[in-house]
Amino acid sequence: MILVTAANGRTGRSVVRALVRAGHDVRAFDHGAGVEQLLSEGVAEAFVGDLLEPGDLGQAVEGVRSVVHIGPPMHPREAEIGHGVVSAARHAGVEHIVQFSVAHPQLEPLLNHQSKLAVERVVLMSRMAFTILQPMHYMQNIDVARVVAEGVLRQPYSLEIRLAHVDLEDVAEVAAKVVGEGERHYYSTYELCGEDFHNAHELAEVISAVSGRGIRVELVPFPVGTTAGGLPSEAEDYRRDALVRLFDHYGRYGITGNSNVLSWLLGRRPTSFAEFVRRSLGSH
Repeated sequence: MILVTAANGRTGRSVVRALVRAGHDVRAFDHGAGVEQLLSEGVAEAFVGDLLEPGDLGQAVEGVRSVVHIGPPMHPREAEIGHGVVSAARHAGVEHIVQFSVAHPQLEPLLNHQSKLAVERVVLMSRMAFTILQPMHYMQNIDVARVVAEGVLRQPYSLEIRLAHVDLEDVAEVAAKVVGEGERHYYSTYELCGEDFHNAHELAEVISAVSGRGIRVELVPFPVGTTAGGLPSEAEDYRRDALVRLFDHYGRYGITGNSNVLSWLLGRRPTSFAEFVRRSLGSH
């Protein structure tokens, strides 16, 4: 049995589908009853629980061979959640833990990178067999169908700075491969990055070429400061702080990576952005 945490999120659903396609029995764990919808997609078990509750974690890891831990993104207690998952897995005698981290977690001014790095430390000191996956900025962060429908690509950071990208489906394929091949990938850390390195203008050109529609680009500043209404929750404040730092970094430095490791793991070239756009639009 393979446990996947945050299984009903965007990353989790892709990973679950890849594991099911590879023939694994999957226990999908998430906090909302929506995770039960994954039963129709072939998961063996759907477990509704709280990642911050030791009792729920203890039940979730029972009888599990491998844990694929996906931390809930931009969560103020993500590091604590990761620590709890690793502790529960270790106590239960889980054979292998696969942690979803992030490319360049050492960029500690970024709050989400701080959390991923803290969990990496716990994984490294767990005395468990581990594989750490460090995916780059997802292509799926761009809603291609919406961009084509509206004729505009909007983003909240510099339109000139280039960013590396990776297709989430490639990342999910690697996660399933790592779980399936087990020992071959123990004690490894893999940066997962595609070959594309584009700014907003170049992304728009690709979308335009594939779709046949002219696409313009537009800078949309991320809102900062207080908003009218009730007091924001801790989670809302944290998410906003994290995104402000992330977009500032992207706008000043971009983010880079190398595709060699992903190419080796896939046994092929990574999915290009043009291929991703064609798939998103149902083109051939």
